Amino acid sequence: MSHSIGRLLGGLTLASLLALATACSNGGSTDRAAVVAATGGSSGEVLNLGDQQQDLETLLQASGALAGAPYKVNFIEFDSGPLVDAGFAAHRIDVGFMGDLPASLAAKSGLPVAAVAVQEPIGAWEFLLAKPGISSIAQLRGKPVAYTTGTAEQAFALRALKTATLSQRDVQQVNVSLLQLGTVLQSGAADASVVSAEQKADYEQTHPGATVLATNDTVTPASYTYVLATTAALANPGKLAAIDDLTKRLIKAENWEKTHQSQWVTDYYVKVEHQTPAVAKLILAAGGTANYVPITGAVQAALQNVVTLMAGAGAIPSAYSVASLFNSAEAQRYNTILKEEPQNG
Repeated sequence: MSHSIGRLLGGLTLASLLALATACSNGGSTDRAAVVAATGGSSGEVLNLGDQQQDLETLLQASGALAGAPYKVNFIEFDSGPLVDAGFAAHRIDVGFMGDLPASLAAKSGLPVAAVAVQEPIGAWEFLLAKPGISSIAQLRGKPVAYTTGTAEQAFALRALKTATLSQRDVQQVNVSLLQLGTVLQSGAADASVVSAEQKADYEQTHPGATVLATNDTVTPASYTYVLATTAALANPGKLAAIDDLTKRLIKAENWEKTHQSQWVTDYYVKVEHQTPAVAKLILAAGGTANYVPITGAVQAALQNVVTLMAGAGAIPSAYSVASLFNSAEAQRYNTILKEEPQNG
């Protein structure tokens, strides 16, 4: 992870995000105007969607959920949630998705965005994985632990450490990019790392004695993924209609993933991430789907708790409010959509 992202936590501002966005345009993100041909686009409306590592792009295409949409979607790919925030700051995207800590940092920086959808994971998709010989979180005191500053992975790491009354001060953070979290564990530079199901499967193949110390569903508070949209897009009738329609299609795509998990793993982990079919099966066995859930006071409280946790651990100078992300009108419209779109999990 670049030092510029680490500095964002100490004094995140629109200016610092714009500086980071400039760095992104020089190689930190992939600007892929991937317009789905099947969408039609008869309304002439275009949504610029901030994606991460082709996740939503692959899901929407593989599921066919975008077929017949009367607008076009430009998928702009980023490597992490903080970079999606930078995309918002640079006015490159209308909508973007990210984990809880980057969402809270959007509020801290004063980005003009609001939550328009929220996902809660079903099962494990994030793992605190330790090398053979370490069997408890308490054993990590003073040890090198890898997680990426400013991301949902950092918030998860602090939740996990707290279960053993440890904080960020009690371990040696190895701060690398999300894509390197498995690599530092493989190299021995970290004794434990927050990893994805894909990275977990890779490591366990060569280290069968590895131990999962915690997963996202064994720590509290609950962890959510957020879809944020700019206030400018929400104030535009055409874009607002497209965002509402896209939300329905995202729910349908998630329903498809739950009933086509083998195909999803092949379409994404084999074809996009270039994993072997054998590793793809291990990733599938790890599980991890999600439900879209209503925006409620409990969801806002969970995100505020992330900020409190970060401040208490000394990861940020002081707490701040996330209230700016939660607009009652947007929440009501989204919650109505959830009542209209059934979910199969």
